[in-house]
Amino acid sequence: MVTLIGSWLMIACSNGGVEPETHPGPSNAADVADVIYEPGTTDEGVLTLLDALPVSDPRNEPVVIAPSDQATLAERTVFTLAVGPSASRGHARPAARIRWIGDFLTLEGVAHAHGASMNGDAFLLVFSTKTHGKLLRVFTQERAYAPTVSEWQRLADAHEVVTLTVTRATFEAGRLTEDGGPFVGKPLRFTIAS
Repeated sequence: MVTLIGSWLMIACSNGGVEPETHPGPSNAADVADVIYEPGTTDEGVLTLLDALPVSDPRNEPVVIAPSDQATLAERTVFTLAVGPSASRGHARPAARIRWIGDFLTLEGVAHAHGASMNGDAFLLVFSTKTHGKLLRVFTQERAYAPTVSEWQRLADAHEVVTLTVTRATFEAGRLTEDGGPFVGKPLRFTIAS
């Protein structure tokens, strides 16, 4: 029956002359194998976020408030997030202020699949360069991300301008809420001093 309905929808769309919205198609575990999952996040959650069409709503878009756009960072830095138009970008904060977190959150490559369903806000941080579209991806429920030493080194080793794009979504029982986005923030660009 699902096949028949799916076929009918394809025929209806193709016969109606209306083009469906562009979407990259369903994601799978291979698409998120490189994502770093922080506590409270799951691979099911990030797949749900990636499979949803982004919603344009400045009131709900994430903003990187630190470091500032176009900054040159000399040391490990905390990336601080806020939501909405009243959030403004500030100055870079060194990771030393929350040094105790550095090695505590080393869950790289660990997927928290089939655990408790996700609830609340979650943020997908995508660090990219011109030559590395997915240089570093982190899925977190926190509004501050402090890269570990190895994650920071990965960013520094790019030797290019790094772009950070943050996508926010709100979950309830593992599904996006009706007004839960996802919402994509404006990109932030920075370089790391050699």
